[in-house]
Amino acid sequence: MFDEINIGKYLGDGNNIIEITVWHHGIDSQTGIGDSAFLIAEIVGDGRVLAFTSRSTPSRQAKGYIPRICRRITSQLGLSWNYDANSPEADFCESVTVTLPICEWVKRPIEKLVLRNSCEGRLVRSGDFFYSPSTGDRGKDMSKAVLDSGNGDGEYFIFDLGSEFVGFPSFSFEAGEPCEVAIGWGEHLADGICRTGVRDFCCMYYTKAGKNEFTSYFRRFGCRYIQLFIKCRGVKDVSLSLIPVEYPLENKPCRFELRRREIYETCRRTLVSCMHDHYEDCPWREQALYTLDSRNQMLCGYYAFGEYSFARASLELMSRGVRKDGFMPLCFPAGLDRPIPVYTLAYFIQMYEYAHYSGDLTLAKELFPLLERLMKNFTDRLDGGLVGRINGFWNFYEWSRGMDGGSKAPENEKEAPLNAFLVLALEAMEKICDLLGKDSKTYRETAERVRFAIGERFYNEEVCLFESFEARERGTYSVLTNSLCLLCGAAEGKRKGKIFELLAANGDISGVDTVPDTLAMTSFRYDALIKEDKERFSPVILSEIDRVYGGMLDRGATTFFETVKGESDFGGAGSLCHGWSALPIYYYEILL
Repeated sequence: MFDEINIGKYLGDGNNIIEITVWHHGIDSQTGIGDSAFLIAEIVGDGRVLAFTSRSTPSRQAKGYIPRICRRITSQLGLSWNYDANSPEADFCESVTVTLPICEWVKRPIEKLVLRNSCEGRLVRSGDFFYSPSTGDRGKDMSKAVLDSGNGDGEYFIFDLGSEFVGFPSFSFEAGEPCEVAIGWGEHLADGICRTGVRDFCCMYYTKAGKNEFTSYFRRFGCRYIQLFIKCRGVKDVSLSLIPVEYPLENKPCRFELRRREIYETCRRTLVSCMHDHYEDCPWREQALYTLDSRNQMLCGYYAFGEYSFARASLELMSRGVRKDGFMPLCFPAGLDRPIPVYTLAYFIQMYEYAHYSGDLTLAKELFPLLERLMKNFTDRLDGGLVGRINGFWNFYEWSRGMDGGSKAPENEKEAPLNAFLVLALEAMEKICDLLGKDSKTYRETAERVRFAIGERFYNEEVCLFESFEARERGTYSVLTNSLCLLCGAAEGKRKGKIFELLAANGDISGVDTVPDTLAMTSFRYDALIKEDKERFSPVILSEIDRVYGGMLDRGATTFFETVKGESDFGGAGSLCHGWSALPIYYYEILL
């Protein structure tokens, strides 16, 4: 893909110098592919190419940035940066030209990101520190530093931006001598400082003596708090800000009042924080594009913004990442992969919903052969009306007990949630066929066959609930599994009363061992209840949203959490801004 940028307003009479600074990661992550480095640019005016990059274009190492010693922040995000304010400016030299494979050049299909007004940080804590011990891994060192002892070897400063933002850090201070600065960021101060050591949320800056002013446009920080650990004493005039960067959107009017308006607008802030070059699951820890996460984001965004081009571009991007084995990778674009089968099935739901809400059938038409191939991967595996566990993949459903794909399982074990997802994907494919005027009979009949087999294999007549797995976790009843089985129609002809009780209370019932669902998957539970009896269950759903999301607001949320546990989940790496948690927008809209 290429960008077009209007540079006319920056040019003056006479000579103009245009500098392009490139950061090439060169490693695989879940947000990028470690491919070859190159830059292609041309300047066009009046329909003519006026200048273009070539061997004669002068190039040099970028001033200040230290190459080839960057560390991984997370496996998803990729690298941090290191900057030395003392480094001299390198001389220009002749560029090296590279031969690229023949490829298709596609103009950026969405708008460029917009820099908003700088958000000034408020100093909330400062003092002296020393690293104990000093390992050189400054993310972990900051987390274990001894603070406010009175005899530290440096000074720290922690700034509060007031709420969650996503953008570029900018700071200034005066140092009496050259020294190192560890820059950390986070979404909370539950430990008194940013929790930088839970992954490696740290970039490094090496000062010059005197005034230091610096802004980096190379790594978006998703955070509320930023801290500077400056390894010298007598630092003066410290200030810090963040330049928010957002995708340009127009908010549709919010028609709700009081607490529900606050929840709605916080959901909208969550969505905006998770939209940049594509949908992102979270801005702090990953910034990665997933099918299932983005399905929630798209669905809510149709109501919150009435915007469809961003959804289309992300769906098309996903289509370009299909693996050689015919499944979709976990993230797009990505060089690291651990595919989840139900995430491929979620793509069918997204594709139908995009066509339904936007009225644009061209994408479904263009990608219909791909959808057929993806579906064939599953239907070819049907055995007795069910698909078995796909070995070698991460058979994940949600972050809950027994459902996270971490348990040892028999080879090719039949799993109820996988097959229920398959029915939902077949139903979406049937609807896509109907929209396009294609024969949908095969998908309809296959869905019915799988639906019946789920009911026969997984419904426990004694307990009147669905079990998740064929050979393990017996006697444990997952809310997600029962939601999916009810939603896909596998409970038809069965006694549903206990299922309704389980779903309405999100597992909080007596007499059975239950596993509640998580924020990521509540849509399937709510949709199942609405499908069965909208009038009866709407008050239950709305009351739960008000309680759960209002509870996060009471805990200081400015965007909504990955799970209700907040920062304490995932070994202290729980995200406090997660796109999949914006679902109240959708349910407020359709139920109120």
